[in-house]
Amino acid sequence: MQQSIINEKLLTFIWQNKLFGIDKLVSTTGEKIEVLNTGYVNKMSGPDIYNAQVRIDEIIWTGNIEIHVKSSHWYQHGHHNDHAYDNIILHIVYEDDTPLVDKHGNKVSTLIIKPSDEILERYQELTTQNDTSKCPAGIFEMNTFNSLSFTTRLAVERLEYKAEAIRNTLTQNTGNWIETFWQFLARSFGFGKNALPFELTAKSLPYNIITKNSDSFVSVLALLYGQAGFLFNNKYKGSDAPILLQEYNFLKSKYNLSPIDPSIWKYSGMRPQNSPFVRIRQLASITATNEPLFSRLIECYNIDDALHLFHIPHDSPTPQLGTEAMQLLVINLVCPFLVCYGKYTDNYTLLERAVDFLEKLPAEKNSLVLAKKKAGFCVQNAYDSQSLIQLHTMYCTPRKCIECQVGRYYISDIKKTGSVFGSRPRNQKINN
Repeated sequence: MQQSIINEKLLTFIWQNKLFGIDKLVSTTGEKIEVLNTGYVNKMSGPDIYNAQVRIDEIIWTGNIEIHVKSSHWYQHGHHNDHAYDNIILHIVYEDDTPLVDKHGNKVSTLIIKPSDEILERYQELTTQNDTSKCPAGIFEMNTFNSLSFTTRLAVERLEYKAEAIRNTLTQNTGNWIETFWQFLARSFGFGKNALPFELTAKSLPYNIITKNSDSFVSVLALLYGQAGFLFNNKYKGSDAPILLQEYNFLKSKYNLSPIDPSIWKYSGMRPQNSPFVRIRQLASITATNEPLFSRLIECYNIDDALHLFHIPHDSPTPQLGTEAMQLLVINLVCPFLVCYGKYTDNYTLLERAVDFLEKLPAEKNSLVLAKKKAGFCVQNAYDSQSLIQLHTMYCTPRKCIECQVGRYYISDIKKTGSVFGSRPRNQKINN
């Protein structure tokens, strides 16, 4: 097994789960070592493990542990000059290529751990799989309780991940929730392919300008089409183009506006209802109102309220948003904002409401979710599909298998049971 697959995260996992021969441990200087408590992973700066407890010869030590692939990395990482590493009780390595001494010239107790070939083979199998949809670990093989627990954690992670993006934009907007929501609302109407140009259009058009003209659909549409760059060079060919251009030129001069570069918009391979011309018209319809959309969002008490945020009156000349499109807006816009605003205001009822909405909405119908369902995964609602998307984008694609609960099960259960998940049949479906 090549050493190249060994890294600190893998060694940390192996140490924490005692996936090495723990009997008759001896340091590189001949000291007897007994592991009493493997400690906790430190996710901040400083030593890798804190609050560990080991017996070295006859003395019990409690404190921090540092882990490296090679002992020489201690010096390469500058730990010998960092006071945070002055009180390390044990140095764990895969290869001891350089003896360590502390600032007083005393040798640092070093323990070499060697995971089995079987563990390394399974780790390599996980991280080198070309098709991430065919994970060797097989999420279906986890017992029902752990599968449910993992799904819950992934769904919460997904909401937190989106809420963090909102918090970052909120900071850039100096705490202006209305402006932040306007930018994310517009981005959401890009439905992936045109998310960026929609966002740039919104950023080029402050929401207070929309508010000042919200009593006129024509004015709001002219502002959006104009800032998107559609009213120049014959980009938009609708019969109302001359009226919109005239209105936009007036408002452009009044508010000193500059349109974005229209070349960034994408049109190919789209169904007519996904055309940016249609989507902007729909966005104009739901914003050309004197009732602030963000305030209505916070007051959504059930899923019907949330979906109704994006309802366009049937007598409107603007095409209706499809049911699936409205559901996606609730999943990707409403729920993350409820989580973010709920945490910001310590109103955890909003967080519970976001989870409830996801559980009541059907799963997305994208290629990833459809592939997982075809493989046998039971995806019952948007809560489940969001979990799958989080698993794929944050763990499978970047190959963070050692941080994935499925991957950890696949590796660690070898030592405990002699098989991956005991006697559970392979590919058995889990109704989660």
